[in-house]
Amino acid sequence: MLYLAPDNAEGGMVKQRNRFAAAVLALSALAAPAVQAGERMWADCRTCHAVTAQDGAVLARGGRSGPNLYGIAGRTAGSDGDFRFYSDAMRAARSRGVSWTQDNFVAYLANPDQFLRSVTGNPDASADMHVELRQGGQALFEYLRGLSQ
Repeated sequence: MLYLAPDNAEGGMVKQRNRFAAAVLALSALAAPAVQAGERMWADCRTCHAVTAQDGAVLARGGRSGPNLYGIAGRTAGSDGDFRFYSDAMRAARSRGVSWTQDNFVAYLANPDQFLRSVTGNPDASADMHVELRQGGQALFEYLRGLSQ
């Protein structure tokens, strides 16, 4: 709940809080379309992936042939301890400390094999994910980040 205090004797303090509240509302309005776009994109991802919180709450239903994407933002690549089927290339990326920043996530979605070749230095690296998402990766990342907060 957002509280906007009336302008009174506090003067500048109240005005500053009101400006801050207005800025928060404006930023929320700007972020909403990206999150909605990411939620629409989830339909393609859920064939293989789910988003399940650590307490077992299912935040986004999906398959189990891919790793759980809960907490993907900032997580080390290939580090879902409950998923045992990472490719050798994804394990190599993990051993090199590659993490899922927004840029890495978007690059991986655009071309999984090329991303893994780049971060591992192995020209033969291959991903087990054979779907490419050339556009909208940022929105999907924000959607997944939002689910994990």
